[in-house]
Amino acid sequence: MSSPDRMNPMHSRRRLLGLACAGMLAISTAGCFQPMYAETTPGAGPVLDQQFKDMEIAFAEGRVGNEVRNDLIFALTGGSGNPVGAPYRLLLNVSSTTSEAAVVSPLTGLPEVELVTVDVGWRLYDVGNLKTPVASGKAVGKASLDSGYQRFARARAIRDAENRSSGVVAEQIRTQLASYFLTRAPKS
Repeated sequence: MSSPDRMNPMHSRRRLLGLACAGMLAISTAGCFQPMYAETTPGAGPVLDQQFKDMEIAFAEGRVGNEVRNDLIFALTGGSGNPVGAPYRLLLNVSSTTSEAAVVSPLTGLPEVELVTVDVGWRLYDVGNLKTPVASGKAVGKASLDSGYQRFARARAIRDAENRSSGVVAEQIRTQLASYFLTRAPKS
């Protein structure tokens, strides 16, 4: 019979071989990944942050459009405001819809949950050429809310859901713009 205190030599060799394989795999893939917001050239400074600050975000129509615009300005500049005379101009086309979810109260027959969707189409223009966009994309944000029987409480809940969706959309646009600036060819 074997003692539980003693390790089997084959078991320890397998464990050592497994750890060595895991270590080799980690070392071999260590240089394959580049963080999205990392500096691309040494000593150049935060290039992506500067490109974000070189965008003027145009006014968007409606309360939700203004909310998306404000969230996007904060996400891109960190709160320093919308730059005037920037080399890029970002145009937003914002729409918001509210729909009823499939959850219906068995007592009243009214919907208990609603879904707010904020849809944004964006286009980035070089200020020298405002006819053809250099980049474009779409972003969608969704938030749910509990429908109430009180009219004003429901209206405020819809507004809060639109604000939450606007924040989600602003982060999606920021990520799409970061991807564009990191993958485009540098100007020479």
